[in-house]
Amino acid sequence: MAPSARLYSWGARALFLGQALGLTPHRNAVAVLALGLEAPFDVAVDPADPAAGRRRCRAALIPPGTLHHLSATTGTMAFLYVDARSPDLARLQGLVRDPGARVGFDLDGEAELIESLARLARGEADWAAARPGLDALLSGPGARPRDPRVRQALDLLHADPSARLSLEALARETGLSTSRFIHLFKATTGVPLRRYKLWIAMGAAMRAIVAGESLTVAALDAGFSSSAHFSAAFREMFGMEPSRLSGGRLAA
Repeated sequence: MAPSARLYSWGARALFLGQALGLTPHRNAVAVLALGLEAPFDVAVDPADPAAGRRRCRAALIPPGTLHHLSATTGTMAFLYVDARSPDLARLQGLVRDPGARVGFDLDGEAELIESLARLARGEADWAAARPGLDALLSGPGARPRDPRVRQALDLLHADPSARLSLEALARETGLSTSRFIHLFKATTGVPLRRYKLWIAMGAAMRAIVAGESLTVAALDAGFSSSAHFSAAFREMFGMEPSRLSGGRLAA
């Protein structure tokens, strides 16, 4: 497997390929499909409740804002992040054969997807060859955020991540009170506004890092107070250190 982590970003999606040893319990701001490219891994379906048990699998679909812990990982993992702006989560949920109470398992086409991404990770296929398979997997029936006002807010947030639009500004733009906007945003996307804004800032910083920018400059440009602030937030959201992207690769 390739020694360095790689991040591929296209549209409202991001794909991380790399070693996943030592992950800590964390919550993602968007849904993530975790795939063991070389071996199964364990998922604690509720780290706050050990009695809930663990599940060994090759693929797990984790909804946004869901506390989870991936362990017993060997070799390279793939993490496919799908944003609330896209219908991808609805599509992936439709492929899950075992939805579970918190985490989904057993995807239709799982083996083929793992093999395709493993070839990409090993350098046997390039991104141009691997991307059509992912696009085919994710294209299908699915709904965008149900409320057009939330969709408008998402578009505003992504249009200029550096603008750091406030809650009040977003509520005003969508014609809602702040309290109604807060409730509607979380009900539609699955995560609070603050956490989703953190996801956008994190994405901007990650793209800068893998493009060759230093961690400190990338963090400050994305709106973090320091590289330490960025690193702590990154670990909380992804369960790993941002240094794993150092020397990595970004493709769009």
